[in-house]
Amino acid sequence: MLRWGILGPGAVAAAKLAPAMLTVGHDLAAVGSRSRTRAQSFAASHGFRRARGSYREVVEAEDVDAVYIALPNDLHEPWAVAALEAGKHVLCEKPLALDAAAAQRMAAASARSGKVLMEAVMARFHPRTDAWLQTLAEGVIGPVQTIHAAFGTIMGDALNYRARPEQGGGALLDLGIYGVAASRWCTGEEPEGVAALRRRWDSGVDGATAAVLAFPGGALATIAASFDTARHDLLTIAGPRGTLEVPQAFTASDDVEAALLRDGRAIGAWRANPYERMLEHFAAVCGGAPPLLPVEDALASAAVLDRIAAAAAR
Repeated sequence: MLRWGILGPGAVAAAKLAPAMLTVGHDLAAVGSRSRTRAQSFAASHGFRRARGSYREVVEAEDVDAVYIALPNDLHEPWAVAALEAGKHVLCEKPLALDAAAAQRMAAASARSGKVLMEAVMARFHPRTDAWLQTLAEGVIGPVQTIHAAFGTIMGDALNYRARPEQGGGALLDLGIYGVAASRWCTGEEPEGVAALRRRWDSGVDGATAAVLAFPGGALATIAASFDTARHDLLTIAGPRGTLEVPQAFTASDDVEAALLRDGRAIGAWRANPYERMLEHFAAVCGGAPPLLPVEDALASAAVLDRIAAAAAR
């Protein structure tokens, strides 16, 4: 059991992480917000023992073992480093940081402290992800030749940090991270070539980004991330002997039977809560178990995101 502190009582923390913490039997010690009133409301709704009007009070609390960071992207690095230096394990919302350099600094803080730092890419912890990775490893569809990953939703709130460049907003960081990570998992490689285009919003963030990644083994991946489309997320992987399709590839939870399709036919379906599984795994890693998502995976994804952003800016 971990004693948790949450920084940032937002929608994901309220709808997903806090309920999952309770379900898996963890202790909800403290929640911190810049608004004490907001923290108090969150604590009362989700069973936290206390609310604090600052993040510092949470990361320095003696009865907090681990901190979940659900803050805007520009605040991930400073508060993850502060928590690690205070002797806390850190589960940080994706993207881990604004760029690869910031992610490296966070990883260095983790190494110095001896505490776990993990990026909260919850889709990796859905059992269907294990299934499609195993299917690829068995060579069922042959060597991966093409990957298509797309994630989009309407993001119409101009005041949301995702619409603000100074806070690390934009579709690439918020949604593109999933396709980047999945394409790397599919191939077990890092891309050697990157091309990209983007559509900018008036605020300066990318409302949509599309990228092509070329991997050393010959696979090509297309990554699409958009704040301008109806909600969708999908992953299609093709080889010479067939295809795998993963509907709701990055958002499936225990409210749906998450199917895996080979050549259009279901070969399995799973109903599971990836947030609960992620928290259980994180606790095990804090206890010394090998990580499924080591910090090096987050660093590699951050490097690819940097390359996509640079290519799209040309």
